[in-house]
Amino acid sequence: MITPTQIALLALAGLFFAGGWIAALSRLRGESKTAIGLTRGLVSAGCLLSLLLMAHHAFLRGSWLPLGDNFDTLLALAVLLSGLLIYFQLTRPLVGLDWFILPVVILLVIAAGVFGAARPHEYVASAWAWVHHVSSYTSAVAFAVAFAVGAIYLIAHRRLRSKSAPVGPMLGSLERLERITLTSVTLGFGLLSVGVITGIAILVDRVDRGRNTSLGTDWYASPKVWLTAGVWIVYGIVLHAPISPNLRGRRAAMLSVTGFVLMVAAIVAAQFMPEVSR
Repeated sequence: MITPTQIALLALAGLFFAGGWIAALSRLRGESKTAIGLTRGLVSAGCLLSLLLMAHHAFLRGSWLPLGDNFDTLLALAVLLSGLLIYFQLTRPLVGLDWFILPVVILLVIAAGVFGAARPHEYVASAWAWVHHVSSYTSAVAFAVAFAVGAIYLIAHRRLRSKSAPVGPMLGSLERLERITLTSVTLGFGLLSVGVITGIAILVDRVDRGRNTSLGTDWYASPKVWLTAGVWIVYGIVLHAPISPNLRGRRAAMLSVTGFVLMVAAIVAAQFMPEVSR
């Protein structure tokens, strides 16, 4: 159960992330060390506060196991994604990455508050279930990075094809952007494959045992399953970009963005889909 204190802390964390995003967008008019420092500071504060909020929530639940409910899961995704953003910007800064990653983080924080009050699906305490959840949610983080870098690639590509002088900060070379996108997709695809295999195994096992599942006995016809399959196919195509000239560059970036949209649709379908008992 989410307490008023947790809601207040969650709102504060969301404000930190939103402030960091606004500071990042201010760099569209030109590079500024003040804006860079402000972005990093606010995002770091939001990430740290989210970690403390997860610890507080675990203390109230009486269990330190992560991913225990929707609140933990969505907030953990926000922490992983914002932490990855901080790491990237401190080690090998990539201009524009925070423009696209921070909105995703903000939406995850909002979703934690909206869906955190409910627990629509059972989190099965088994090794298969843990592997399924960890691999699935970690792949979502990797695909979010691929989406952000792919979007930056499309902007940079459009600038290069434009005859007018580029406006705004430099976004990095297309080669580097493509390399980061493919690396993120490779990691996310492997993790998603593990998540799909373990998820199907759990569903089949529960159906064979005559136990109810949130997707019913006809789980294979669920929109969540079909959307997940779509995500897997799209990113599988992106992985072939290095060996297929027709899929490299701009098309691979567009597929990365499309795959992320499908993944978000799958997550929304999973949250709003009513449980089915048969």
